[in-house]
Amino acid sequence: MTTEISTDLIISLPGVPNVATFTNEAEFDKLYDAILKKVNEHKHDVSTKKGRDEIKSLAHKISKTKVALDKQGFALTEEWRLNKKKVDATRNKIEERLVGLRTKFLQPLTDWETIEEARVEKHQQAVNALLAYVTMSADYPSGDLKDMRDAVEAVVVDDAWDEFQDRADLAKTDALAALDRLINVAERREADAAELEQLRAAQAERDRLDAQRRADEEAAAAEAKRIEDERLAEEKRKADIAVAAAAAASKAERDAAQRIADAEQAASDAQKRADDEIAAAAAEAERKVEADRKRIADEQEAEAAEQRRRDADRDHRKKVNNSIINALVECSGIADEQAMSIVIALVKGTIPNVTLKY
Repeated sequence: MTTEISTDLIISLPGVPNVATFTNEAEFDKLYDAILKKVNEHKHDVSTKKGRDEIKSLAHKISKTKVALDKQGFALTEEWRLNKKKVDATRNKIEERLVGLRTKFLQPLTDWETIEEARVEKHQQAVNALLAYVTMSADYPSGDLKDMRDAVEAVVVDDAWDEFQDRADLAKTDALAALDRLINVAERREADAAELEQLRAAQAERDRLDAQRRADEEAAAAEAKRIEDERLAEEKRKADIAVAAAAAASKAERDAAQRIADAEQAASDAQKRADDEIAAAAAEAERKVEADRKRIADEQEAEAAEQRRRDADRDHRKKVNNSIINALVECSGIADEQAMSIVIALVKGTIPNVTLKY
């Protein structure tokens, strides 16, 4: 009675190589048909992990059977050199047919894995697109940011996201929160800029009007004084003419000329004082503008620092969450999606008596 090898092969093989299997094509076809029958008895099911694992296991048995037959054939070449050519041909046939059979048998799983990889990549890219808003620059106008928020708000997170639904929901929530913060910053920045421009224009106009008013008042006073001085001088001149005609008239003319020069100098001095006050008012307005600009810059820097702190906190939380997921997968053997669901529950605080500390 032939001793058979009980292994994890696709079919049982005799402990001693059967020469006919490697020299008689009909015998080999009989062996191959037995293998093919065993393979065809299996029904592919790629919808469950168990079904996919069974496909991999059966494919592994096909490979093991190929290796076992190849070893038996090689042993026969050592014992039976005259049939080496036939044995080698059969070995090649074994290689060709069983490799082809294994490839054909694995094809449904291969196709499923290709589709699955594309599906996961599509969902991951969609999640990454949402998360990109979290680290986006704050330099955009508020109108553009509102358009972005409307686009994120329009993203529907439902069962179509499959196992990425929770991650997509969190990413959408984070994206909306980040855009709300950026919109607030942009609106404050734009409002401050508009207010600063209005304040600067209003202050400049007030300073100009005040300086012009003072200049007009001083010029009018100087002109009135000049006219009064001329009137008094003329009256004195006439009085002096009455007292001493020629000499008084000459002296009166000199006095009048001096008074006119003094009045002109007074008017010139008044205009210079007005110009100095206008320049001082302009310098004070510029100092106020610079102070407002520094205040706005300090507020923006404080907001940017707060944003960096929030980004660092978020990155730290993400790192902690990923380390917990990896630890759960490693210590329990559960899938990444299951570990992620546990971490999400911890973050939300839905697991009693357990607190997640960052």
